[in-house]
Amino acid sequence: MASTNMNVFFSYVVLFLYLVHMIEATSLLQKHHIHVYNELPTNSASLFVYCASKDDVVANQTLNSGDQLSWSFRSNWLGTTLYYCQFWWGSKQSSFDVFDAHWYATYNTLNYVAREDGFYRSHDQDNYLTDLKKSRHDWS
Repeated sequence: MASTNMNVFFSYVVLFLYLVHMIEATSLLQKHHIHVYNELPTNSASLFVYCASKDDVVANQTLNSGDQLSWSFRSNWLGTTLYYCQFWWGSKQSSFDVFDAHWYATYNTLNYVAREDGFYRSHDQDNYLTDLKKSRHDWS
């Protein structure tokens, strides 16, 4: 009888560990990091940034040239986490989603860089300039 109980217990432990692994693989427990960098010209207007999800405002601030803002979070259990940002630079503006749980199952870090010609994006957690690519988001 004790042997049967141990086998059942062991089976539950293995199942639990497998489920934890699967949840981590789908990024539900992974922490995501968003960084926004202001690389606009030094002598130009500051960048005003508003970023939020459905539940939280994470940024409502002005970034001077060379400044950055960052936040970290975990996706919700439903996989519906979404963050968007609105940017204003002088008379120009732009607005777009910076994180959608459906997009980035493999990336924990998302870097956005504001420049004169629009926004750039990378995924490198150590150096945001590594593999920096022009995104489809421009100023309007």
